[in-house]
Amino acid sequence: MIETSRLLLLPYTYERVVATLKGKRDLENLLGYKVSNEWPSPQYMKLIKMKKDKLKRAPEVSIWSRIVVHKESGTLIGEIGCKGGPDEKGTVEIGYGMVNEARNNGFATEMVIGLTDWLSAHPEVKRIIAECLITNIPSAKVLEKSGFKLINKNHEMLYWEKS
Repeated sequence: MIETSRLLLLPYTYERVVATLKGKRDLENLLGYKVSNEWPSPQYMKLIKMKKDKLKRAPEVSIWSRIVVHKESGTLIGEIGCKGGPDEKGTVEIGYGMVNEARNNGFATEMVIGLTDWLSAHPEVKRIIAECLITNIPSAKVLEKSGFKLINKNHEMLYWEKS
């Protein structure tokens, strides 16, 4: 578990993925926390279905994927993680999402900093990158506030690296 001042970043294990696919109540019972009615987003739900098979084959990769609980309310409000573990050069790419009701409170920045600090402590991680749509201004601001520098862009994407 990764803990920040207001958040818990819990490994998204095979058991938690299965409970998510069964339904909100199953996940709440397993976690012992409430789950926001907005979680997971339709986009993340597609990834969860793929995660299930990957985690069944290799449960140890769950350390690279986290669900985010707001400590004060005891509610699951988002997800964050790497798109797989470090590659052969030690690069990880992070991604994250948060329910609408939890936005504009600094939680996304807090969870990105929490994860990147944790990643930086792993000797196999040499480089942390991220990308976002050029139109996703809130995500770009989160990455800037979390110590990422813009390293490239094209007509639709911004590419970031943790400095």
